[in-house]
Amino acid sequence: MKNILMTIKDCDTTIGSPIVEKTLELASSCSSKVHIIHVVPASQQPPYNVDSTIFRREIANELRHEHNCLQHLSKCMQDMDIKATAMLVRGSIINTVLHESERLAVDLVVIGRHRHGPLYSALMNGTDEGLLAKCNCPIMFVPV
Repeated sequence: MKNILMTIKDCDTTIGSPIVEKTLELASSCSSKVHIIHVVPASQQPPYNVDSTIFRREIANELRHEHNCLQHLSKCMQDMDIKATAMLVRGSIINTVLHESERLAVDLVVIGRHRHGPLYSALMNGTDEGLLAKCNCPIMFVPV
């Protein structure tokens, strides 16, 4: 296993998070490179009562913060002798993860999994199910 794609849903994920710990364990045992990805949905229109300039500035600040968090996580992994890169990508989650997994020729996709009931699954989009149905490489779900 040469390349692992670790998806980050929340940019406040730390080196001690279960998904990061499991990815580090796999990467160190297989001498793999870790690609960290956080997908940001395409921006929406500002609310009618918010100035579009202020809205764009706030979105830019948020993206800058998320980028810095990803870079810090990547640096922490590098300090542990793991080859790691981080990406902040805009787009739909399923399509972006599929595209990046193919582009980077990853051998494994690692995803954090929250436990929810059937009602939640019925109401929310099926990111996990969509990836399982379409991904060409193995997917590892890590309980969060």
